Amino acid sequence: MEEKVLKAQPRDLKGKNNNRRLRNEGFVPAVVYSHGESEAIQVSQKNIFDLFKGKISESVIFKLEVEGSQDDELMAYVKAYQKDAVTEEYIHLDLYKVTKGEKIKTIVPIELIGTPKGVKLGGVFKQGEREVSVVCLPRDLPTKFEVDINNLDTGDSLLVSDIVHDDAVEILSNPLNVVAAVARPRGADSDTEEEEEEAVAEEEGATAAKEE
Repeated sequence: MEEKVLKAQPRDLKGKNNNRRLRNEGFVPAVVYSHGESEAIQVSQKNIFDLFKGKISESVIFKLEVEGSQDDELMAYVKAYQKDAVTEEYIHLDLYKVTKGEKIKTIVPIELIGTPKGVKLGGVFKQGEREVSVVCLPRDLPTKFEVDINNLDTGDSLLVSDIVHDDAVEILSNPLNVVAAVARPRGADSDTEEEEEEAVAEEEGATAAKEE
């Protein structure tokens, strides 16, 4: 498997004007955090795109090569990022250094697999959570959680607590949050209510006849 690498250079000049100049030159200002310390760096938009294929994931750990650094084993992950609302380009990154043997807290995306059988029966599919918060050792961090939704019938739902995961990974998100659900077809609830009302009316009629 090819090693994921993000190349960077130290960033000495800070402030809005300098950051704007960097962006115009195709770079993104970033900060690497580690145990209360921080280092200002800059990375190229192209390198970010090549690494994440256009969409940053906070569940990807990569090698961070900072020009001039003596640390050849520096690993990091994206903790937060900002994008331009108009151009969709990244304008700032917060990176966290990975320390061997130390747990990290980050976000893992959810990927839904399949098509709910309830949809084929007229049910309406609804997706809830698209990612969950986790804590684990770097080596145990999954890039994503795959959730099979093929067996979801009308009226069924899958919760965060239903996500299958390794015991080494702790999911911090609310276990009762909905990941995926299939609502009953429109009118199904009203039909059920009418049937219940008819059953009650029949029962009341039978009771009245006995009393007579």
